[in-house]
Amino acid sequence: MKHLSSPEGRGALRNLSLARTLFAFDFDGTLAPIVPRPRDARAAIGVQRRLAQLSRSALVAVISGRSLADLRERIPAEVRHCIGNHGSEGMVEANDADAMRQICGAWVAQLRGYLVDLVSNAGIIIEDKGLTLSVHYRLAADRALAAQRLSALVRRLVPVPRVIGGKLVLNLLPPNARTKYEALVDLAQREAVERVLFVGDDQTDELVFAQAPAHWTTVRVEPDCTSQASFYIDRQSDVSVLLDQLLKLLRRPAASASSN
Repeated sequence: MKHLSSPEGRGALRNLSLARTLFAFDFDGTLAPIVPRPRDARAAIGVQRRLAQLSRSALVAVISGRSLADLRERIPAEVRHCIGNHGSEGMVEANDADAMRQICGAWVAQLRGYLVDLVSNAGIIIEDKGLTLSVHYRLAADRALAAQRLSALVRRLVPVPRVIGGKLVLNLLPPNARTKYEALVDLAQREAVERVLFVGDDQTDELVFAQAPAHWTTVRVEPDCTSQASFYIDRQSDVSVLLDQLLKLLRRPAASASSN
């Protein structure tokens, strides 16, 4: 994994401007900094402005574990594709959406029953997103203990969820739920793009990094020696710099064509 400012990274960004490209971004930890309470997350005004500007000249998608309604409120209206619940909302309604909602409702009831028996359950937030759940323990007094106990609890849920970890969160997906990778593959095919840029920061994004075809450019926010992303940027605030680079590159071909 190389830094995006490396010669290889700069070359990859230039190639994006020369083809029909889908520019896709995760939200939490990527477009917006991670905050203690998910409801408080906001993308900076500068990021929103740049994202809206990019969306007016290119095909842009934001894909998140958040519910579609929640996500849509947090991103500019100019963004063409808004995809929630890791890919199960925003393109086509999941065939088994009603069953997924019933499963998540049952999980919430089971988890609340289990958490009553935990002495150290303070600071644990269950985020019910309809088609998936997230269990946050960032506010727990003992995060390591909370992670250990929650990992054991979710294995007792019926039906057993697909668990994808994250930054002080466990994401619980029902059987047959889509992932960000599957949603991006479908979107890329639907839009007949030649290249894809995907920027993310967490384990749900690593599912994309690990399976991305060779013609995709993947970028991780914050370096991680275990990541399978092609490139990385140092911190979440550097996303503004990346958006500026993309805007500059997209203007350059148009300027060159007009001069000819």
